[in-house]
Amino acid sequence: MKKISNHLLILLSFFISISAFSQEKIKGNKDVTFENRNISNFEKIEIIDDLNVHLTFGESQSVAVETDSNLQEIVTTEVKNGILTIKTDTKIGRKKELIVHIKLNTNFKEISAYNNVNVTSKSLLLIDTLTINAFDNADFDLNLSAKEVQLNCKKTSNLKMEILCNEITITSEESSNLKGAIQTNYLNVHLLDKANINITGSAKDIETESLGSSTFKGSDFKVNNAIVKGTNNSKTHINALQNIDVYARNSSEVYIYSNPKIQLIEFFDRATLYKRDADKKLF
Repeated sequence: MKKISNHLLILLSFFISISAFSQEKIKGNKDVTFENRNISNFEKIEIIDDLNVHLTFGESQSVAVETDSNLQEIVTTEVKNGILTIKTDTKIGRKKELIVHIKLNTNFKEISAYNNVNVTSKSLLLIDTLTINAFDNADFDLNLSAKEVQLNCKKTSNLKMEILCNEITITSEESSNLKGAIQTNYLNVHLLDKANINITGSAKDIETESLGSSTFKGSDFKVNNAIVKGTNNSKTHINALQNIDVYARNSSEVYIYSNPKIQLIEFFDRATLYKRDADKKLF
């Protein structure tokens, strides 16, 4: 029994040492280099784990990595079936710089970011149709002009956006946060699980659906017509100038700005309607 116990202890120590080794991080050497990557054309991007990505717009696509020289080979940029995947082969510790520079063109369609990825653009991105997927604490700070935009935000992601487009659909879940300025003809919003959206700008028409203690703040987002659906302790602040149809239940709160024509299509289970400029409860 004693020999067996000793063997078990040795095996346990071995696996612990292997695990610690596998989690060891590589430190940068502070010698920053700029390396252009040889890649084929891509329509989509997937960015994984603790990377900073800067986007620009141009006629041709390109990818370059700016980081410590001993970290260049760790940052992989591979295109397969039109999808550019950017990730690190090994965990990186301290480094002087780590930025992936990507130039997009009008053929680009979709970008997905996972696990503490930070994506920014200082200049305007001109893209016909774009889908943005933000997961696991991913951050986006972008300036877009497009025909159609779809935003999917999950798991405490954080987005700051300036968007000019014809149509936009936003799905925000799991304590994600979206702030920004949006100019569009039509906006469709779905919020749930404590998600938060706070926007300014305008639209001709808007449809919002808020569930699970989520909040839509659109007091400075002017629309002509609105359809508002709220349930399960959600809060919706809406600035409709002409018409608003309200579906509210399960302790949801709807705050109305301006003086639209109001139709209560569904209204029960302790739902509340406020006229916010006077801070007055209507129903």
